[in-house]
Amino acid sequence: MPVYAPPESSVPVMQVLHQAQLALKHGDVAHSLVLAKAALARAQAAHDLPTEARALLALAQADSMVSRFRRAQETAQRAATLFQMCEDTRGEAEALATLSHTLSVMGHSEEGVEAALLGLKLNADAPSLSQALSYNHLGVAYAHGGSFDRSDAAFRTAIGLLEDNGHWMEAYLPRVNQRAMEVTRCFFDRYYQGQFTSLERLAHLRRAGARSVQAAPNLLVFQGALVKTQALLGLGDGFEACWLGNLAVAQSHADFAQASETRGDPNPSITLMELWLRAEIAWSAQDWPLAEYHCHRMMQLAMSIDNEHMVGIAYLLLAQILTAQGKERASQTQLRALKQRETDLRHAALQQREERIEWQLQARASRATARRLAQHAQQLEQLAMEDALTGLFNRRYLERMVPELLRKGADRGLSPAMAFVDVDYFKRINDQFSHQVGDAVLQELGHILRSFVREGDVPVRLGGDEFVVAFAHVDQAAAHGLAQRIQDAVRSHPWSRLRPDLQVSVSVGVAGAQGSDTLQSWLHRCDVGMYVEKDSRHQILV
Repeated sequence: MPVYAPPESSVPVMQVLHQAQLALKHGDVAHSLVLAKAALARAQAAHDLPTEARALLALAQADSMVSRFRRAQETAQRAATLFQMCEDTRGEAEALATLSHTLSVMGHSEEGVEAALLGLKLNADAPSLSQALSYNHLGVAYAHGGSFDRSDAAFRTAIGLLEDNGHWMEAYLPRVNQRAMEVTRCFFDRYYQGQFTSLERLAHLRRAGARSVQAAPNLLVFQGALVKTQALLGLGDGFEACWLGNLAVAQSHADFAQASETRGDPNPSITLMELWLRAEIAWSAQDWPLAEYHCHRMMQLAMSIDNEHMVGIAYLLLAQILTAQGKERASQTQLRALKQRETDLRHAALQQREERIEWQLQARASRATARRLAQHAQQLEQLAMEDALTGLFNRRYLERMVPELLRKGADRGLSPAMAFVDVDYFKRINDQFSHQVGDAVLQELGHILRSFVREGDVPVRLGGDEFVVAFAHVDQAAAHGLAQRIQDAVRSHPWSRLRPDLQVSVSVGVAGAQGSDTLQSWLHRCDVGMYVEKDSRHQILV
């Protein structure tokens, strides 16, 4: 098996993930894992949650393909949680499909069905390929739970969605799973009824699969290699041949599956099916020691990879073989052992449900925290742009919006204007009436200025007793009229409500924007105009 080096750091992380998916599609699981782990490390270092979720999903799919189900289940759960946090419903549906597969294989078929159904709902508006993937995993979950009619319906829907839209290659995956489901159905029919009711459905699926091969001769399947897919289909043919009494044909299919395991990454799922077929062949040949040997090997391998579905079949198969030899007590021992294992499995399922609920609560808490932080940041930004005393904008906001105000004015062919407002003798107000009264005067002035602005206008407190009103949609002549109205409004305001004998007036300088203006140059002209106006008015008063 080749050893793969991690990708160069210069390769974009999304390209690394794409390469991981391509490697998985062509059955090179080892290379896919190296690439996905590298992408995961880079995403975590960058605190990139969407990419981290994608990398986790790639790891889960690769682990599931080589039957590392427990690790795949944990990783798929983490991926689904991150996708949910990122509000990526398509990604979450894809992760739930993988999670459904691992849960059902590990004996938690009810949870597997729930995950598949949720993924299907999330994929309701997705392309046919994504919907078909959800239906395929729903079919697997139903099959592992013994709901064979529902399983068959889900597989037929997946196949229809794919083949009707020209995805002949991808349709091979649900066909493989549908055939494996039918093998399991036949097995349970024999177990509960003492004989096979019919093998015709198994033969029908074989013929339908052959027609699909003719429609897509250069067949590859997504998430797997052609050699392994052919081995699984061949094993289905082997069971049919065995149960019809053609043991030599069945043996050839078992040998082909064993040979396929020498090419590429080992796949315990194929080995399990091969051991099951060999046990069936030995049973048909009444080679009892060999039949029991293959059952025990099958059971050990299934337990080692947490494939509880195949563990159950191994126990039941061994019990039937023992019964066929007249070893009823030994058969009952196997059935009791299976019953105890199923009880332990239910307890483990309850624990896993509690853990998944905890993960969901953590995800909810994380999203709530993120929303609170965003709201807090927005509030801080707003506070940073506001004057605490008057509630008007501050100079920082004026600096931010002036370039946009000038650009919009140029687009309309109408230069905006700015009024610089200064309180006359403000220091005297503070000294005579107190700083508290001075603050109240500034607050009242803020209310007055706010009453003169329209949408797009900006009232600002620069600091101290200096204010600015930037008018977005008025020419300079109209701005001078507004300045006069501001002065009149301030003069006629009932200041005596704050303190008897209190009178307040303001001086206002107006300047229109010029093409080369900056905030500083524009304010300077307003400031000069304000002092000219203040001096001339005070000279008249004198």
